[in-house]
Amino acid sequence: MIQLRGGRKMKINMRIDSLMLFIILFVAILPITNIGSFAMPPLYLLLPIVVFLLVLFILQLKKLPPILLNISLIFLIIFSEVLLSNINGTIKKSNDFIFPSDVIQYVARFIYIMFFAIATYKGKIKTDVFIKYFLFFLNIGMLIGILQWIPWEGRELFIKLYPFRDGVEQLSQLNRPIHLIRVHGMAQHATANGGLATFFFIFGYSVYKYYNKHKFLSVLLIVLSLTNIFASQARAGLLALGFSIFLFYIIDMHFNKRSYKSTLYFLVGTAMLLAVIIILYQNENPFISRMIYRWEALFETKGGGRIEQVKYFMSMFTKPMDYILGLSKNSINNSDISYGVEIELVNIFFTYGAVGVILQYLLIFVLLFYFYKKIKQNDINKECLTLLISSFVGLLSYQVFSVAYFFYKEIRVGHFPWILMGVAIGFYEKCKKDKIKNENSTYI
Repeated sequence: MIQLRGGRKMKINMRIDSLMLFIILFVAILPITNIGSFAMPPLYLLLPIVVFLLVLFILQLKKLPPILLNISLIFLIIFSEVLLSNINGTIKKSNDFIFPSDVIQYVARFIYIMFFAIATYKGKIKTDVFIKYFLFFLNIGMLIGILQWIPWEGRELFIKLYPFRDGVEQLSQLNRPIHLIRVHGMAQHATANGGLATFFFIFGYSVYKYYNKHKFLSVLLIVLSLTNIFASQARAGLLALGFSIFLFYIIDMHFNKRSYKSTLYFLVGTAMLLAVIIILYQNENPFISRMIYRWEALFETKGGGRIEQVKYFMSMFTKPMDYILGLSKNSINNSDISYGVEIELVNIFFTYGAVGVILQYLLIFVLLFYFYKKIKQNDINKECLTLLISSFVGLLSYQVFSVAYFFYKEIRVGHFPWILMGVAIGFYEKCKKDKIKNENSTYI
């Protein structure tokens, strides 16, 4: 009877854990809410609950895995540097303190990666359930972009639900042919949607290739993601997509003893794709012609104005400390180019200085190195391998994407990579802990 009650309690707990996961992922795909001049992702509304659960989980642990301690330390230093940058950029120059709202973005990312890592490490999140839910909601996210793009009766509704700015510009262009419409999707920004779609493609392909479960959801996500990349006409998204495919080829060579087979497939696939693009372009396919036109325009305008952005902010550097700590986010917001430089590394330099660049890319390097080391091991199960590979390829590909847009700064949909990486880290560390425990039990 006691066992039955224990079993019932376990089932109830699992249902609550799955429900919490479902709610968080559902809220993650909702459109942003504007409070005054502050654009707030709905996930911020859940932060008090997530923080409470995170503290509760940490108190139940004897110690944290070293990787989570390292991540916590780097994030803590980043928080401090953002505050110092704000002091340098506002108090010293205008004698006025303005709370640096950008620190909230870093805090939110830190809380979500730690929450998902520790919840998974404690067994509160079952990875198969996470993969299934994640696939489900990513598909819905990509479907939003498709429903904004194709002509149908509900098109305006989805544009109004997920508008770019106020949505007026999008609504005014609905009479155009669809190859002339840039989809802003759930990201509410066309370029950001292209980067997000590439990240979703990476996860879908990883599940399809390495997990061998949830085939329908993973294939559907691949198709919807690719459609969003082209519908968004995001050049940075295409760059990241091409880079991710190359990375998958490199990883496949590691696992496939016949490396020439992987190379042959990669070269043949690339040649066929190029042949199709050339044939379509010669036949004046409107989608291909439009995309090539956008690349030509990028080179003709010298990066779409990014060089001018760099020159403008460089002229604002007046003191040596500006090079070290940057101008601060508040100074950038109040400038003539309030969104900053659309090259993330350069934007971080102008906003947070050389120290900010070192710290923020140190965090990325630590995560990439961690995932790389774990992927090279040969004794990890399919679930863990899928999560590690998608995290590694997704994070590295996002750095390629960030040569033309943002990874850290993206406020609307920037939490998805951190959620995935948290689960990947937590599950790997759990598997390692369980393996050591089993070996000790066997030895005894």
